[in-house]
Amino acid sequence: MYATSLTTLPVGCARGLRYPVCGGAGLGHAIPWNWGPGLSPQDSQLPFESTARLNEAEPVKVGRSEAWSNPQTSSSGTSTILRIFHSGGMVCHRLRHHIIIAGQQPGHDYRLTWCRTSTGEWKSKG
Repeated sequence: MYATSLTTLPVGCARGLRYPVCGGAGLGHAIPWNWGPGLSPQDSQLPFESTARLNEAEPVKVGRSEAWSNPQTSSSGTSTILRIFHSGGMVCHRLRHHIIIAGQQPGHDYRLTWCRTSTGEWKSKG
């Protein structure tokens, strides 16, 4: 796996702000994330945008998926909710990000846990 260890990531990173700058509680902070070599900065933002759509969808359901693609680079992927659970008093879900970098088969899977804080903000627990 190429993903680095990351304790929390404000959901503002995935709401239309360009990689690698985050909004919300982490205004101006860089995203220390690497989905793997070969993804453009634009490609690297798209999994976070698909995650934001899943986090905002109600009700949250296991199996719900959001696809993304970049016609400029031909990279694509999906983010899928694998499991919903509670941790530390927060509602959380485990996501699988399947990322296909153009010209590199097969795709790679990354798993991240996202939890909703008491303020309603979704954060990644890595």
